[in-house]
Amino acid sequence: MKKLKVSISLACILAMIVSLTGCAATTADGKKQEVWNVAVIQTEDHPQTMAVKKFGEIFSELTDGRYKIEVYPNELLGPQRETLEQVQYGIIEMAVIGNANISSFVDGFLTFEMPFLFDDEDHQKRFFENSTELNSLFTQTEKYNFKIASQFTAGTRNMYANKAIKGLADLKGMKIRTAESDTYIKMMKCLGGAATPMSFGEVFTAIQSGVVDGAENNEASYSNTKHYEIAPYYSYTKHLIVPDYMIVNNDLYNSLSEEDKAAFEEASTRAREYEYELWQKETATYLQNVIDAGAKIVEDVDVNSLKAAVQPLHEELTKNEAVKVIYDAVKKEAN
Repeated sequence: MKKLKVSISLACILAMIVSLTGCAATTADGKKQEVWNVAVIQTEDHPQTMAVKKFGEIFSELTDGRYKIEVYPNELLGPQRETLEQVQYGIIEMAVIGNANISSFVDGFLTFEMPFLFDDEDHQKRFFENSTELNSLFTQTEKYNFKIASQFTAGTRNMYANKAIKGLADLKGMKIRTAESDTYIKMMKCLGGAATPMSFGEVFTAIQSGVVDGAENNEASYSNTKHYEIAPYYSYTKHLIVPDYMIVNNDLYNSLSEEDKAAFEEASTRAREYEYELWQKETATYLQNVIDAGAKIVEDVDVNSLKAAVQPLHEELTKNEAVKVIYDAVKKEAN
């Protein structure tokens, strides 16, 4: 199992400066206030960013203002791989991180990168609400000094490019940007294309310059980043329904009093519920926004042919016992 390497970058150094200079403050009535910095790669009005802000409001309220959450969207503190490292080393306190980066540490998370794992978003929601296997899975990250505070939905990921993708024939030879994941690379190979992993902030320029032919993401990210301007065909391939996670430095969490831990857990739960609700509410708006901007929505996709093409990947991954345990648990929650 590969491990993330520590990298010293400008973003990391800037984040260190932010953290060290903003770790404490004083409220209007003179009380000491701890300031926690949270990295998010999404835009300021994205449901996940809004949910983190909601978490901050609730956590601050429940602790009588002793904590203040500062949210940094738009990769201001660096791409996800770097911000996860920053959380591990206490440079920043929290971040929202995609599943692909978490699976670099714990094999069980690889399950969620399997294409067509969940039947739909309701299936995913039921699993995360009901599964008894999740607690054991989540605690495995703590030895790497980060704790999963909550999971967020990231909707259903679909492919977009400068042409319609209706089936395997259309994907043949295409270079598609994905997150950095060996599983996604194998997925694209099964589908006849080639995965080109890169950070989220590089995607617009990469498509515009022809480095990649397209990308894959949910409606919110497609709309907020204006990727429809350079990749106007959004095809409902429905290939991935992958969670994201709000994480916190484990040492920091353990330093909290029992009362503050309870407040943290309540704020995390309420933020997750808020994010789910906001996502469902806003998806139609995002879709309408891109249609109004000229994007072409492709719904007549031969999804069954895509599912059949990736079955060998399911068989390969479930040979790993840690993956199989979670895979079987997911299938139990299927309709």
